[in-house]
Amino acid sequence: MTPIEARRILRTIGLRPQQAAGQNFLLEERIAESMVDAAGIKDGQPVLEIGPGLGILTRALLHHGAKVIAVELDTRLYAYMKQAFKGQTRLRLINNDIFKVNLSELFKEGEYALVANLPYSATSLVFRNFLTLSPRPSSMTVMIQRDVAKRITARPGAMSLLALTVQHYCRPTCLFDVPPSSFFPAPKVTSSVVHGHDLRPVNPDFDRALFRLMRAGFSSRRKQLHNTIAATRRLESEVVIQHLASIGLPATVRPQELSLENWLSMAKKFS
Repeated sequence: MTPIEARRILRTIGLRPQQAAGQNFLLEERIAESMVDAAGIKDGQPVLEIGPGLGILTRALLHHGAKVIAVELDTRLYAYMKQAFKGQTRLRLINNDIFKVNLSELFKEGEYALVANLPYSATSLVFRNFLTLSPRPSSMTVMIQRDVAKRITARPGAMSLLALTVQHYCRPTCLFDVPPSSFFPAPKVTSSVVHGHDLRPVNPDFDRALFRLMRAGFSSRRKQLHNTIAATRRLESEVVIQHLASIGLPATVRPQELSLENWLSMAKKFS
């Protein structure tokens, strides 16, 4: 699809794209095909797509034999998709907010994969909800802002609470970048496709303790970790320093320098 074709469709349905709503529509079929290939979609596999837009990714998913449930918030785009994919038996379109949809009703028969070009503003909420709330996808292959993709896949030295949250529940891999010219209208930033796989079990009690500890650590990320943890958890600073030493970390370490394994060890010690 060319920018001219996209502009004509949007004009016909009376939609002026809103950058704030993440309405940057993917144009290139080859990128959609690459996403579906990366997701490893098999014939007959249930797939959830969030915000299908003009249907470029939807078409690639159907081409690979997926059974697609596409949730579109905008009523004009929903109406366009209903007409554009009329008669397609492996596609179910839902006009709703994805966070108000009852996924348990949609995926009664088992696992599903999440494949989507996400609005930038919804990235954190999508990862948090779909990694922790049932029914969880078997994998997530999503296009997001490149800077956020780099944060999610960061290594010790540049860790953030977002990176630790995502990496605690799955193994995220940044696959490839997508330039602004691949969208209409073109966003101001480059996008990246991230594949989240090998999802780990949710342990509610331990996870609450883990994230309470991590939030405490990152509440003052410029301070040495032992000072922050001691102050927020009402522990003796020496106790925290001793445990840091037991996992090979100096007293001067800061929260962004710890690996996920370091935080897990800390949580087990202090929970």
